[in-house]
Amino acid sequence: MSRISADRWPARRGFTLVEMMVATGVAAFIFAGILSAYLFVGRNLTRLVSLQQQEVASRGTLRQFTQDVSAAIQLTTATASQLVLTKPTATGTTTVTYAYSSGSQTLTRTDTAGTRTLLTGLTAFTITYFNEAGTAITSEPQSVKSIEFSFSTAVGSSASGTLARYSTASQRVVLRNKPLLQ
Repeated sequence: MSRISADRWPARRGFTLVEMMVATGVAAFIFAGILSAYLFVGRNLTRLVSLQQQEVASRGTLRQFTQDVSAAIQLTTATASQLVLTKPTATGTTTVTYAYSSGSQTLTRTDTAGTRTLLTGLTAFTITYFNEAGTAITSEPQSVKSIEFSFSTAVGSSASGTLARYSTASQRVVLRNKPLLQ
């Protein structure tokens, strides 16, 4: 067994400039990959949270809308952006208003307890009214026998990659307590 002599392998005292540049380049490439993965995961998490919040708000709105319309005894206003109905309560009746504002992109519900914003970030909103025969109508609140609505929301920013879009439509809800000729 022979030993390597010291004169064959000279002692080194640090890295050369080329070695330092190569090591720095490799480290920069690895850190860029780590940062890219971190940003990708962060954006996806933000989109998922926004989508989940939109779905929860959508389900709550659909539930409230279905309960109000099913209990309604009269419609006083039936337009593309506003629905005003009267429903019975324990002490008489109350008026409930659903109003869509395209300027603020919100859907609000107003009753005797106050005004509450149900949805924000609306990019589209449509209320469709149907008569007893199931034909879509545009006016005459007294002819409305069922209602449905659909909407789309968007939360986040497309520039930052966090935009989450959500669309839904309600089932056709029948005004069960409304008299036929009213």
